[in-house]
Amino acid sequence: MSNVRMLLENKWDEAELKIVTGTAIPTLPLTHSQLYGRSLTTGILPDETGVTAIEFNLPELTLLSGFVLYRHWLSNSAKWRLELFDGLNCSGILLFDSHLIDAVPTKTLGELDWLVDPLVASAFDAWPFKFSQLWFSDTFAFSGRLTLLDHEARDGLHEFDRIYMGVTFQPSVNFSWNSEFAWQTTAKQKETAAGSVFAADKPKTRQLAFSLNYILESERPHLSESFQYVGLSKDWFISLYPEVGGIKEIEHAMAAKFTTLPALIHSANNNYTTKYVVREA
Repeated sequence: MSNVRMLLENKWDEAELKIVTGTAIPTLPLTHSQLYGRSLTTGILPDETGVTAIEFNLPELTLLSGFVLYRHWLSNSAKWRLELFDGLNCSGILLFDSHLIDAVPTKTLGELDWLVDPLVASAFDAWPFKFSQLWFSDTFAFSGRLTLLDHEARDGLHEFDRIYMGVTFQPSVNFSWNSEFAWQTTAKQKETAAGSVFAADKPKTRQLAFSLNYILESERPHLSESFQYVGLSKDWFISLYPEVGGIKEIEHAMAAKFTTLPALIHSANNNYTTKYVVREA
């Protein structure tokens, strides 16, 4: 199992973007994907083959190792592809190519509800949105291309809220036991005179809590800088169980914000500890 991965500094927000295949929806611009906000959706009408392609230029040669398409409404049969290049405008050497891969993870055999679930059931089928994660080796790139292939997307559009792209922080020692996962809601219960309990159904969001108890001296500056950078205002992406697949992975992966900024505790020579409590953004 891979250690927890955190994509904290979002390089997508700095990129120059253009749609090269498909048609932009003026009221749902591509620049919405560079802003935080659940009402800021990007919508693109794919071409007649069901393809959307977006090219991006970065302001400088940039180290990348993670890419996330967050809060999208692609179908279970959708495919996606990421390509990275060492020149501007997708020129020069092709440094990374994911090729066309599934955009929506399916349930594992152990998670399938046999004779109830469809043959291709997604772990997201009960969710109001989906997201796609891609992790790869450290790659310096100047530009790239994101391709979406989906004939069955909702309303015939390729829609998504946010994209996260950057280098990931992955500690050399994983988080310790006793990590916590919880669904949160702002719903308030009210009790009637007869003793019945009622509450309005409101959206549920997730909260994760875990401790990193073995942080090396060489890792401490990276964490400190990331806490300073994101603060309580910026959104970022975290995956506690990257690439394990199924419901466990997607429940523990999300766009996040800190509830309070963590302290870095110098617990021993060449060792620090810290505790994360993050809520779904």
